[in-house]
Amino acid sequence: MKLWKKWLTTIVASLSLCIAPAAMASAASTAQILLYGAATMVLAKQQLLQMDNNNQKQMLANTQAKTGVVNNEAYSDRLENIQRNLVATGLIKRNYDVYANPSTDLNAFETIGGVISVNKGMLDALNDDELAFTLCHEMQHGEKRHAINGVLKSIGISTLVDVSLGGNADVLDILLGSVAVNYIDNEFVTMDQEKQADATGFNVFKNTAYNVGGAASSMQYVYEQYGELWQEGFKRIIRPNNHPQMSSRIEKLAGRMSLWSGNHVQVGGNTVYVNAQPVVTPAVSGTYSSRRRAFLVAGNLARATHDVYGEATKDDKVVTEAMNKKQPSWKVSSRGDDVYVNGLRVMTCADGDNQPVIVKNIQSALEAKPAMLSKKEIQKQNKAWTQKYGYKKQKKEKNA
Repeated sequence: MKLWKKWLTTIVASLSLCIAPAAMASAASTAQILLYGAATMVLAKQQLLQMDNNNQKQMLANTQAKTGVVNNEAYSDRLENIQRNLVATGLIKRNYDVYANPSTDLNAFETIGGVISVNKGMLDALNDDELAFTLCHEMQHGEKRHAINGVLKSIGISTLVDVSLGGNADVLDILLGSVAVNYIDNEFVTMDQEKQADATGFNVFKNTAYNVGGAASSMQYVYEQYGELWQEGFKRIIRPNNHPQMSSRIEKLAGRMSLWSGNHVQVGGNTVYVNAQPVVTPAVSGTYSSRRRAFLVAGNLARATHDVYGEATKDDKVVTEAMNKKQPSWKVSSRGDDVYVNGLRVMTCADGDNQPVIVKNIQSALEAKPAMLSKKEIQKQNKAWTQKYGYKKQKKEKNA
């Protein structure tokens, strides 16, 4: 970084020699500024990459000082255990420092240095399956270096040019470090980056022992508390959307779960389908809505069918042949409040769940001819559920 000012000056001087006529002085000035901006942006990105790779301890300390830390071993142990399980997949390449902060909002973030913080509100609200996907998502922001582009975007090219023209490399370092510490609410993560983190995060998630339905169910809970997190009309101009609509994210994650099941398991509205047959519409239970529970039940059923059929290659084709080429054998049973498929627990029944009927439905559906509902039909059911029980209507949902 000590040579950066000389490098920029040489480039701009070279450009100036090429633009001699006085009439072109204004154009030269504009070109010089643009060149300074482009060159400074490159250098700033290189510096941020160095910080991202080498300054984890400093960024952790600075970020914790800003957010605060939850001094509770139960929270720390829980995060460490989930992180350990994700790393065990071999698909996480970077080292991350993960900690809990005291905010009660439903949020988590990843910033420069591979620092990930999860709000206490998120830890209190989500189960381990849902929290594991949250960490998968945030780690993918780190794997793809999304925070670097976010910090650069938050500074802006004009500020970088002003700093570079001042000729003090230390000022640039201080500026980058300060903005990186304040980059903790993902305001500058783009919509495409969010979609990428969901997609690649699920690819890690499905290689763990966690319930793959936890991806969609975690987003479902956020939706139930905050709605679509999406601006329409004039509001969109004032505050552009950075994140995809929550309903779209839920639908895509549910689709990935179905694909992983060999397209044998789906969720339409708040009903779980196996081979296009409805098997259970879970009852509301505590903070778990019927739809949130449906994703979790479907995720466990997806593991049962994945173990037999593997993952589908197309989102509209059902895998019809078992991986071992043999006719699958299904045993659905109950023990206490739990329902099992081939020894795998797929749900714990709550008040309002008709366990004998659920067992019978699952057994019949698994033995049926492989099939799936069309995407159009699933979307129709999702729309109907949203119109009846969507955001701010959730408390009206009653057990059938």
